Amino acid sequence: MDFAAYPQWNPYIREISGDAQVGSKIKVFMKPEWEKGVTLHPRIIRLEPKKEFTWKGNFFFPGLLDGEHSFILEEISGHRVRFIQKEKFSGIAIPFISVSWSIEKGTTRSFGDMNSALKKRAEKVK
Repeated sequence: MDFAAYPQWNPYIREISGDAQVGSKIKVFMKPEWEKGVTLHPRIIRLEPKKEFTWKGNFFFPGLLDGEHSFILEEISGHRVRFIQKEKFSGIAIPFISVSWSIEKGTTRSFGDMNSALKKRAEKVK
């Protein structure tokens, strides 16, 4: 939840700002290495410190194309956790667009880069 530190370690989410509380809108700038990037203004819908952070955003207006993104930590044992990211798309535009191409080619790779960077950061803290 240390939004200010994201640019120091995150190769995909280059900026995230706003109030970290349920119901708040945040600003998220995501930029993979090969694109110019996009700024989103999702709303935090679930927040449980050290367990889950979920936002939901939309394109143009709610219900057209909505995206819900979750970051989840699951305790495995004393000093081990599993980090899970989930993305769920919904809305009336889904049948008319190819969300799967975007996820396969860009989102999956970019969030994978983020996951690797987060793993390195977490292992340094041990």
